Amino acid sequence: MLALAAGAALAATVALVVVLLTRDPEAPRLRSDELSAEALIDSMGVNVHFTYTDTAYARQAELMARLRELGIHHVRDAMPSPVDSPLAAGLRAASTQGIHATLLPHDPTSDPGPLIADSRAVLGDSIAAFEGPNEPDNGGDPAWADKLLVYMPMLRDRVASQAPGVPLIGPSLVYPASRAQVQGRVPGLSNLHPYSGGGPPEPALGDALRELEGLRRRAPKPGVVFTEAGYHNAMNATGNQQPPASEEAAAVYMPRLFVDAFGAGVRRTFLYELVDEKPEPGLADQEQHFGLLRNDLSPKPAFNAVRTLVAALKASPGPSSSDRVPWDIVPDEPAEVQRLVLARRDGSRVIALWRPVSVWDQNTRQPIDPGRVPVALSFHGAGARDVTVWRPSVSADPVERHASVRRLPLELAGDLVLVSFR
Repeated sequence: MLALAAGAALAATVALVVVLLTRDPEAPRLRSDELSAEALIDSMGVNVHFTYTDTAYARQAELMARLRELGIHHVRDAMPSPVDSPLAAGLRAASTQGIHATLLPHDPTSDPGPLIADSRAVLGDSIAAFEGPNEPDNGGDPAWADKLLVYMPMLRDRVASQAPGVPLIGPSLVYPASRAQVQGRVPGLSNLHPYSGGGPPEPALGDALRELEGLRRRAPKPGVVFTEAGYHNAMNATGNQQPPASEEAAAVYMPRLFVDAFGAGVRRTFLYELVDEKPEPGLADQEQHFGLLRNDLSPKPAFNAVRTLVAALKASPGPSSSDRVPWDIVPDEPAEVQRLVLARRDGSRVIALWRPVSVWDQNTRQPIDPGRVPVALSFHGAGARDVTVWRPSVSADPVERHASVRRLPLELAGDLVLVSFR
């Protein structure tokens, strides 16, 4: 993780641009205004650093238990080479839990063939994607673009020959001018790091996708991945660092980040990162406070919120017929309310509702009360059955349960609300 892309946190909320989304081929056919709940879960990932053996990542067995508890199916780390390294051991252990890995090169100048071979030996079919170099335009090398234009075609060819069918993600670039410089000249899915600088996620996501859409008109690329996004809690960070967000604010923003990016068509979004790497009680170094877990591996509120989001999406009330329950939201166009309709494999549904508002002031570093917006879901016909209302940033359990309902009043604050029913 490096610097915040210029201006991303300052932009006004914009309508997100819809980009190509890979559908789950085993999912049932969805209506035009629905997405797959299982695909949303599959779009969620987290960065790890199992090669950092002088940090909390050395506690691999305990971290595996936390990953299993979190419920996310994807991690991002370096290519595991050599095959007997701590990195390889960590990724191999994750794969036994059904977790797939997106893999970066160690040295983006040498032939990646041996690294790909080791990766295949360690992970087999548990490789979700190979990725280009991480933020090469932010390391002070004036020749970064020339090197990238040599390396990326070589990486593409090695992946195609040694790991056929595994997707290739392009390099992550920090600066818009860098992306414009190489757009259309390097292979792979578009790769962005839309950090929000302590603010709500929607403006940064909108900025990133709007910029990408402009580039795609000149040189189209198939799909986009956010390989880093998230928040740090170093409340005393100053200087050339991102503004922090409190642990409580990050817990509100992260579920919205996942749902908003998925709704915009982003293939996968990786939070940065799983655990605070080293103890830093002064809360001045952002690099030590991006974790979903604290350095002692205790969960932050954001860990609990993401875990509950996954659990709520999985918690089906039971099969439903292919005829969905018709519903409306009242008022018809409530101010500042975003929505996403998700269908589970068994036909039950989830309606995600949220307001893209701030709950944290980055300047004063104090919480903001976003107020409440009253809305209601009106279910027609016989109404909805087995209704549960989840607020992942507030409670690990449903906050409401109803055997059946025709009108469900809600008050939307700043956190994501999920209404599950059949």
